[in-house]
Amino acid sequence: MPRKSRSTKANATEKTAYRRAYGGVSPIPAKPATRGTETLHEQAGPVVTAALHSTFVYHGGPIIKCPQIITSYWGPHWSDAAHQTRANRLNQFIKDFLASKYMNILTQYGVGFGAGVTGAFIKATFLANVPSQLNETIIHNTIQSCINAGAFPEPTVNSGLIIYLDESLAINDPGKGLVLCEPVHDTAFGYHSFFKTTAGNWCYYSIIPALDNTCLHASCPSDAGCSLHLAETQEQRQTQVTSHEFSEMVTDPQLNAWFETSSGAENGDICNGESSTITVGPNTWTVQKMYSKFDDIQTNGASFCVTQPPNPLPKLSPGPASGLTGAAVAPPQMASFDRLLPLPSAHFNSKTGKAQIDEKELLAYIKRVFSPLQAEHVIADIPAFLREAADILSKKKK
Repeated sequence: MPRKSRSTKANATEKTAYRRAYGGVSPIPAKPATRGTETLHEQAGPVVTAALHSTFVYHGGPIIKCPQIITSYWGPHWSDAAHQTRANRLNQFIKDFLASKYMNILTQYGVGFGAGVTGAFIKATFLANVPSQLNETIIHNTIQSCINAGAFPEPTVNSGLIIYLDESLAINDPGKGLVLCEPVHDTAFGYHSFFKTTAGNWCYYSIIPALDNTCLHASCPSDAGCSLHLAETQEQRQTQVTSHEFSEMVTDPQLNAWFETSSGAENGDICNGESSTITVGPNTWTVQKMYSKFDDIQTNGASFCVTQPPNPLPKLSPGPASGLTGAAVAPPQMASFDRLLPLPSAHFNSKTGKAQIDEKELLAYIKRVFSPLQAEHVIADIPAFLREAADILSKKKK
């Protein structure tokens, strides 16, 4: 039974409503995919009706204002050379995506300051020995085990985890409406969800399956009527779905923030299946066009699926409080973190419960941080220093 929620009318009065929760990438273009139900909150305020999607409004839930993204690669295939190359490419996509003008779309919803100043890619992680059949309980327990082992940091209000599954893994959780990359009854090409860690913090994550040809055949009886296509490469499908799920995860992480009251659709659902490209430096990536309420209003519903606005779009009202007001507020200087991020990759073994940093990446990281000086020129005994620093920081955190 869907739970009761509140819905804002034009005169700011309240009424009782029912809504199934969304959060997935549907195989059907311009459609949402459900994943259970959630309790909703709604922020009172007038609804602007000039837009075609006039009931796409803010419902009072949290957003991720400054996304700090960790990628996580689950399954045994990520250890081979071809998959390692694709993982490196997907990590580069995340870095370029955060630097792109695509981020200018999300400022209207209270996320970031636009291109190049919206969050950061923190690091990649790799998980071996995960079950081939996953459900939300297994996923939550696995993430919690990674947190316990130090492979993932304890999440904050700005943390976001993007999980890429290899071809041997599938989601089979029909009770939650989640069947991904299974031979029959597929419901979505990806989804985002959340849970509370044992430390009491919300963990927000997105699932991106392998999206190989077998997965598409299982989900789409007709390629022409599918939101992804066989003519696309596997990487193009995964980056397209990542852009969809990232945009929904940051604007609706608990499924109670930005969505369309009439249909339940999130911003990614409205433009689902409409692919486009972004170019950052030498790289061109496939993404999904994203719904812009600002453009919907400005064009009276004529145009609202966009990719690269030249400037950050103004915040919508009513919307989440940014904590920063006034035109003179300058965005943070994210470039100062370029030398420190991303951190070296971590590898987690779910059978042993142990995590370790990739040795080659660690040495390359130390060289990058201290270049042009060698580490020993700055600190005589850097291993001892790092151990002492980690011990002090761990005690301070407690």
